[in-house]
Amino acid sequence: MQLKSIAVSLLLLASCEALRILVVFPMASKSHSILGHGVVNRLLEAGHEVVHLTAIPREEPEKNLKEIVVPDGVESLSKSYPENFNSLTLKNIVGKPNVDSTFFFDLAFDFHKLFLEDKNVVEFLGNPKEKFDAVIIEWFFSDVVAGIAPLFQCPLIWLGSTEAHWEVIKLVDNIPGPADNVDLFSTHTPPLHFWDRLSELWKMFKKIIKMNLISYPKEKELYKNYFPRIADKRGVTMPSYETAVYNGSLLLLNSHPTIRTPHSLPQSAKYVGGYHIDFKPKPLPEDIQYLMDTARYGVIYFSMGSNLKSSDMSEEMKRRILYIFSTFKQRIFWKFEGELNNIPPNVFLMKWAPQQSILAHPTLRLFITHGGQLSTTEAIHYGVPVIGVPVLADQHLNMDTVIQKGLGLKVNLNVDNFAYELGLAMTEMLITQKYKQRARELSEIYHHRPISPRKEIVHWVEHVVKTQGAPHLRSPSLMMPWYQKMYIDLITIVCSLLILSLNLINRIRYYYSIRHKVNKAEKQIQKSALNKKVR
Repeated sequence: MQLKSIAVSLLLLASCEALRILVVFPMASKSHSILGHGVVNRLLEAGHEVVHLTAIPREEPEKNLKEIVVPDGVESLSKSYPENFNSLTLKNIVGKPNVDSTFFFDLAFDFHKLFLEDKNVVEFLGNPKEKFDAVIIEWFFSDVVAGIAPLFQCPLIWLGSTEAHWEVIKLVDNIPGPADNVDLFSTHTPPLHFWDRLSELWKMFKKIIKMNLISYPKEKELYKNYFPRIADKRGVTMPSYETAVYNGSLLLLNSHPTIRTPHSLPQSAKYVGGYHIDFKPKPLPEDIQYLMDTARYGVIYFSMGSNLKSSDMSEEMKRRILYIFSTFKQRIFWKFEGELNNIPPNVFLMKWAPQQSILAHPTLRLFITHGGQLSTTEAIHYGVPVIGVPVLADQHLNMDTVIQKGLGLKVNLNVDNFAYELGLAMTEMLITQKYKQRARELSEIYHHRPISPRKEIVHWVEHVVKTQGAPHLRSPSLMMPWYQKMYIDLITIVCSLLILSLNLINRIRYYYSIRHKVNKAEKQIQKSALNKKVR
């Protein structure tokens, strides 16, 4: 018994040792940065040491944290390819169909190439003194950064910043079927009708073709030209591109069934949606605190997120929105990046807004949002009903799910009727209690977990390290060739046997057919000969 107690104590002691974790978030976007800092915060709270590669560093240094500042890919690429980025502003997107997600493959490749070629990154990755227990890398439409983990000879943990869509699930398991796992940028919500299923199948087919013919060759070339020379500095040998990409120990997903579709997941994929949310919201600035505390009829908060700017709306649209807002009794906070004239007394513009703290305040009545994954998660976390104004990417699917779950309404961002339709939606949401009630119900379900996402993300990182890469969680499909997964070999054998059988049957039939004709001819000859004798 004493030996068992000592063994258990040593095991617990080993599991509590501080780890050194590398966190890599190449994307310079504010929302992606929030997720990256969320991972870092959870690991630091657990007592681990973290090195964070980020384009948006902290204002103040923190114990056990080292930040490597990487280039701002958004700023750099927007200067190199202004036409691509200008096309993603509200001014140019309004009234147009959703951006095709294949666009993001090209954009993501340029982002990651810029990130990997940065001198700070090259110097850091090539430093043989840097050692880690695990690497956590955000996946954003590019697999090439998987080569970072083999450089440090440690487990790779992927983090998917959105829903459990098929493009990220393929890293750890079979590609799910499009009938119930639609494209991330789709405007269709399961369950699908026949034509919707056909549309999703066609989208997947087109995307897989583009991946294999264009995206993957470019990434493989970058991988082969980049990682081996850095590996030489560290004295390690790089695996093949495919081995590096599909050697992930775990996939952490910034989602939850209350937020989106409850997909079936492989054992190596875990929902940790909401891990970035602070345990206690930070105190509001005094002016905002006063406005919310004294709001007799409550507060409405309107934000188009960190990437899309309300200031890009047309002057006419802004004027109409202000007029509609002036007809409500509630105080309205509008996250707005510029200046406006003739602002109604109940409207307050904010160039920056402490979103989580505003959503947590009891006087908040309604959240008007673009429908990003973080905003949707935070609304459910705090039990706030929403009006969705989706613009691009996964926002449409997020807001369709919000409607499906009864959490809110959706308003299309069109030029002519947006303000009017927004006003109607606001009125319905404010006078109908069912949305607030449903928001509370979903929030209770979201929080009713055996372990909080803050603790769960740390648990799984520690579990991967402790089990040396968690091989017991990996799907066996990763080790199977694609033709075996799709039973192409079996189908080939069955088809070959069928063809051989049909060929054999045809030959036998042909043989008997000839024999029958020969016999018939012989009988005919015999009959003719007999007739001649009789004569």
